[in-house]
Formats: sequence, structure tokens, C-alpha cells
Amino acid sequence: MRYLLSLSAALFVSSVAVAAPAHKTPATKAESFSARQTHTEKQADGVYDLSGLPSFSGKVAQFLPSPHGGVFGLVLEDGTQVFVSPEQTHALAGLVKPGDAISIRGLKGRTLPIIRAFGITSPRGRGMQDNFIAMPVHSTEMIAGPDLVLHGEIWQQLYNANGELSGVILKDHSVICIAPREATRVANLLTPGQMLYAVGTGSSGELGTAIDAREIGASAEKMVGIAVGDAPPPGPPAGSPAYDIIPGAEEH
Repeated sequence: MRYLLSLSAALFVSSVAVAAPAHKTPATKAESFSARQTHTEKQADGVYDLSGLPSFSGKVAQFLPSPHGGVFGLVLEDGTQVFVSPEQTHALAGLVKPGDAISIRGLKGRTLPIIRAFGITSPRGRGMQDNFIAMPVHSTEMIAGPDLVLHGEIWQQLYNANGELSGVILKDHSVICIAPREATRVANLLTPGQMLYAVGTGSSGELGTAIDAREIGASAEKMVGIAVGDAPPPGPPAGSPAYDIIPGAEEH
């Protein structure tokens, strides 16, 4: 009888030992954060050491929306325009928001209020770094949007990453994009403080409103034609004396 009791007790202890769950080491904060990171965020440290680049900081005033959707940079509250590579534009919109105090590693324009950013860190500790990998210029979202009409007071002139005048930003934060060659031609209409009307295809959403201007003017009654992108500038109107003249033909 005593032998049977001992055997029963041994079996009970053995079953409890088998049923007990294995002890699991809780994940550290670093491991938990890493598991939630996106592919872009995991590349935030990047291949290159950016600590040698100048560091800048400021609060985000607005994104720089693209007429084709998405963004191509942002503007700080002091008016500095910050540009990122096309490969980082999608990550930028998810990393920061207007009002955020951010830190930037990059290169600042010699005289213009522009920064080419190679690394941006949000106030929440997350960051992104340029991976220096060139992607195809054309994407499925680079399509012509509907015609939009923008008008208002000019806040500041818009530049591109090469420092070329390429449009304006209105005080309502909407962006009017103009090809650099055409922007130089109509620069007198792009002075901060002036009113500007513009018509062109573009996009409007939670990240902002932007168009590729096809016509601009100081008022709706005084509009001039603008060549979009790399298209040649508009020629003389049909029926005018110069309409049938081919530029350069008289030299042959």
C-alpha cells in the first residue's frame, strides 16, 4: 500500500512538471521597438556615417506636396526648405508631421534658404537616412491630376535641390510648381507679398495641395501661358504674324 501511494505521488509531481510552461524571457525595449520598425526605419543608421555632416534643427511648418501626389520635402517655420531624395519621400510623410521639432543632417545652401537632407530624426526618436540608391524616376503615381485653380498671396519663392527658382509657396501653404526655365522668365510675378493666380493639373489631399502651373498671372484677367516640365515655351498664338515663322529657319 505504501509503495502504491509513493508511486501515485511520483506520477502527480511528474505531470505537474510536464504541464508547467517554459519560462520565457521578456523582450527588451530595444527588441520590441525593432520589431515595430519599418524597413526604412531599420535603415535609419544606414551604411554611411553622417556625423561629419552639419546638423540643423527646426520645427516643421508644412510639407512640400508634389503635383503628382506625395511630398518631395518640407518647410521649417523659419522658411527653410528641406529636400529629400525621391526614394525617401514616402518615409518622410510617415516620420514627421507639422509642428514637430526635428533634427537634420545635410548640406545647406550657400545663400538660399534650402537644405539637402541626408538624415532626419523625429522628436519620437525615429529617423530615416538616404540610402544613396537611385530608383527609377517614373512611378505609377506620376500621372496628371485634375485641373486645379490656386490663388492667394505669395509666402515665399520655391526652389529645387539644385537651387533653381521653381515656383512659389502661397500663404495658405499650397504650392505652385513651375519649370526653372519658365520660372526665370516670369520671375517678376513670383515676388513674395504679391497676389498670384494659377491654373494647372495637380493633387490635393491631407499632405497639401500642389499644381504644375500651366497659366499664371497677377489676376484671373491677366494670365500668361507657362510651359509645363521640359516642354518648349508656348509659341505665338494662331493667326498672329509670327505664327508661321519657324525659329532658326531664316538662318538657312
